[in-house]
Amino acid sequence: MQRFKLIFHILYVIIALVIMYFSVDILLNTEQYLSKIKLSSYIKFPRYVMGLFLFISILMLVEFVLAQLKIHSIKSGIDDLKSEIVELKAKLYDKAQEGDDDPEEDDEDDSEEGDEDEDDEDN
Repeated sequence: MQRFKLIFHILYVIIALVIMYFSVDILLNTEQYLSKIKLSSYIKFPRYVMGLFLFISILMLVEFVLAQLKIHSIKSGIDDLKSEIVELKAKLYDKAQEGDDDPEEDDEDDSEEGDEDEDDEDN
């Protein structure tokens, strides 16, 4: 799928650039192209069509750039979330280690049991 996307994006940009190039070329050099065409085969080609092709090709390029920017921002958001998850896991691991290594709790439990034993010996 990644390979298809890469090939598709390359073709998309190439097609947009080719359409833009030829649209601008035809718009700027309309008289030269008309002089090369025989009058019998000449069909009036409206200039607004070339402007429309130019507009569409620019829209294609803008859409492509915006899509790439959105993909980049989403990927950076994912990276931020991954780093946050790693930090939270580290905090959780540190808390678990502190809970296992806390000798004060063990001493308090032993002293309570010792107090009960002393009460039993007094009776």
